Amino acid sequence: MKKNNAKPCNTLLNILLVGCLALTLSACGFQLRGSSALPGEMSITYIRNILPYGTLMDDFAEALRAHHVTVTDNRSEATAVLTIEENRQDRDVLSVNSSGKVLEFQLLQTIQFSVKTSDQLPLVESQRVTMTRDYLYSNTDVLSKEREEVVVRRTLQRELVYLAMLRITAVAR
Repeated sequence: MKKNNAKPCNTLLNILLVGCLALTLSACGFQLRGSSALPGEMSITYIRNILPYGTLMDDFAEALRAHHVTVTDNRSEATAVLTIEENRQDRDVLSVNSSGKVLEFQLLQTIQFSVKTSDQLPLVESQRVTMTRDYLYSNTDVLSKEREEVVVRRTLQRELVYLAMLRITAVAR
């Protein structure tokens, strides 16, 4: 009876191939989205906002925690302060039909932020991030379109926070 030794050899070859691929990806600096390190000074961060309670502050706190940062409500124990200097939301009409009824809106949101160490040294200078999103509007389906606007605004804000976090992580490099 003849034995087949090809299976253990193929398994070993697959393991070596996966190992080489992992080594190659780590050597080129590849990181999963959102896994970049923040500056070490931000290990315990206090978030200062124009409005003390709001979804933008919650989104920043969630993003910081995802980067393994402790978010504190006590300013005196913080090693860094992230200040949300501006949060502006606008809605513009993009298009109307022949009778003057709105067909499309554009949502715009701008946030401005900065990060300072506990010693008031600038870690991230004041930066502004702006994004827009368009959505179709229907006069016959007002309630669902209002709900759609809320969802689009929420998504827009989360993307702005993600862009702000990218700018903060760029400082750490």
